[in-house]
Amino acid sequence: MNKMSNATYSIIIGLAGVVFAALALFAYFSGRNALIFVGMGIFVAVTMTMTSLNARQRAAARAERNPS
Repeated sequence: MNKMSNATYSIIIGLAGVVFAALALFAYFSGRNALIFVGMGIFVAVTMTMTSLNARQRAAARAERNPS
Protein backbone atom coordinates (compact mmCIF):
# COMPACT_ATOMS: atom_id res chain seq x y z
CA MET A 1 0.00 0.00 0.00
CA ASN A 2 1.20 3.50 -0.77
CA LYS A 3 2.23 5.14 2.51
CA MET A 4 1.64 8.87 2.49
CA SER A 5 2.07 10.98 5.59
CA ASN A 6 -0.85 12.65 7.33
CA ALA A 7 0.48 15.99 6.12
CA THR A 8 0.14 14.83 2.50
CA TYR A 9 -3.56 14.13 2.98
CA SER A 10 -4.05 17.50 4.66
CA ILE A 11 -2.19 19.31 1.89
CA ILE A 12 -4.30 17.64 -0.82
CA ILE A 13 -7.53 18.53 1.01
CA GLY A 14 -6.28 22.10 1.58
CA LEU A 15 -5.39 22.52 -2.09
CA ALA A 16 -8.82 21.23 -3.08
CA GLY A 17 -10.31 23.87 -0.76
CA VAL A 18 -8.24 26.62 -2.37
CA VAL A 19 -9.28 25.48 -5.85
CA PHE A 20 -12.91 25.39 -4.73
CA ALA A 21 -12.64 28.90 -3.28
CA ALA A 22 -11.11 30.21 -6.51
CA LEU A 23 -13.79 28.51 -8.59
CA ALA A 24 -16.53 29.84 -6.32
CA LEU A 25 -15.21 33.40 -6.59
CA PHE A 26 -14.94 33.09 -10.36
CA ALA A 27 -18.47 31.71 -10.54
CA TYR A 28 -19.82 34.47 -8.30
CA PHE A 29 -18.24 37.32 -10.22
CA SER A 30 -18.96 35.87 -13.67
CA GLY A 31 -22.58 35.05 -12.84
CA ARG A 32 -22.17 31.33 -13.52
CA ASN A 33 -23.61 30.12 -10.24
CA ALA A 34 -23.78 26.49 -11.39
CA LEU A 35 -19.98 26.37 -11.16
CA ILE A 36 -20.25 26.78 -7.39
CA PHE A 37 -22.11 23.47 -7.17
CA VAL A 38 -19.63 21.77 -9.51
CA GLY A 39 -16.76 23.01 -7.35
CA MET A 40 -18.54 21.92 -4.19
CA GLY A 41 -19.03 18.44 -5.62
CA ILE A 42 -15.36 18.16 -6.57
CA PHE A 43 -14.26 19.41 -3.15
CA VAL A 44 -16.51 16.95 -1.32
CA ALA A 45 -15.32 14.07 -3.52
CA VAL A 46 -11.65 14.89 -2.91
CA THR A 47 -12.19 15.37 0.82
CA MET A 48 -14.09 12.10 1.24
CA THR A 49 -11.58 10.16 -0.86
CA MET A 50 -8.55 11.47 1.02
CA THR A 51 -10.23 10.90 4.39
CA SER A 52 -11.11 7.33 3.42
CA LEU A 53 -7.58 6.59 2.19
CA ASN A 54 -6.10 8.05 5.36
CA ALA A 55 -8.42 5.97 7.56
CA ARG A 56 -7.58 2.81 5.61
CA GLN A 57 -3.86 3.49 5.98
CA ARG A 58 -4.20 4.10 9.72
CA ALA A 59 -6.23 0.90 10.18
CA ALA A 60 -3.59 -1.11 8.31
CA ALA A 61 -0.82 0.41 10.42
CA ARG A 62 -2.77 -0.31 13.62
CA ALA A 63 -3.37 -3.92 12.55
CA GLU A 64 0.33 -4.27 11.76
CA ARG A 65 1.29 -2.97 15.21
CA ASN A 66 -1.26 -5.02 17.15
CA PRO A 67 -1.78 -8.38 15.47
CA SER A 68 -4.66 -10.35 16.98
